[in-house]
Amino acid sequence: MKLTYMLSLFVIVTIMNLSNIAYAKSIADYPARTIELTFNADGKRMSGFIYQAAGIGPHPTVLLLHGYPGNEKSLDVAQALRREGWNVIFFHYRGAWGSEGEFSFVNAEQDVQTVLQYISREDNATKLHIDRNLISLVGHSMGGHMAIAGILDNQSVNCAVAYDGANLGVSDVGIIADPETTLPWKEYSDSLFMLNGWSGDKAQQELKEHSKALNLVRRVKTLNGRPVLLVAADTDVIPLKSHIEPLLAALRNTQDSHITYKLIDDDHSFNSSRTELINTTLSFLNTKCKTR
Repeated sequence: MKLTYMLSLFVIVTIMNLSNIAYAKSIADYPARTIELTFNADGKRMSGFIYQAAGIGPHPTVLLLHGYPGNEKSLDVAQALRREGWNVIFFHYRGAWGSEGEFSFVNAEQDVQTVLQYISREDNATKLHIDRNLISLVGHSMGGHMAIAGILDNQSVNCAVAYDGANLGVSDVGIIADPETTLPWKEYSDSLFMLNGWSGDKAQQELKEHSKALNLVRRVKTLNGRPVLLVAADTDVIPLKSHIEPLLAALRNTQDSHITYKLIDDDHSFNSSRTELINTTLSFLNTKCKTR
């Protein structure tokens, strides 16, 4: 009996050691890398890159979406996710920060789908070590809108996370329609030289024409039970009452909803709570978004 026990223990230890050796070899043979990428949207090139996780993969993958205009890129989140075994892809929408073409909110929604199609192609997924069944979206501010729109418009997306996310088509009138904020929004939009072909007048006109189509509350029926995390900051930049709470309620009212909500007492970019933001994101993605 004792001999049998010792033999069993030896076998278990040997298997564990071999597994550790194989894992170490995998990490050594496939180290973490950064690879520059170019995505094509209607003939316009969009710049991007992938923070590729160590190991042969395939790895669960996050598409990270920046806001308006994109000064906060949340790359600290990206590096933390990569350390946990996630690939992270970042890109600039058409017309933003050197990507070709002209910027617009509608174009940006389409650009998210363009990148999703690219990374979901079998050849690209194999080359980049992407698990095509485990692709999630994470976005901040306008990027939060893009993350929610992205999951609602694409049934292959597994999960979505929005950091103080806007609803660009809020109340069917758009984010610039409030008389108290119209002028500041237009003036700010006029200052965004890094957004090609953009201005306050163009922003106002686009939202006037497309606010209903951009209203996320109208689009929630396509969620189909997939997990969503909304992280909010109670500020005047993205007002809770008009942007976040109506969307939260609409998402929770969908069939078989799996919605997580967290309010962090901080500014719009969570400057004083990055660790909390990262840990909240990791907990959500690692527990709800690594299976399909």
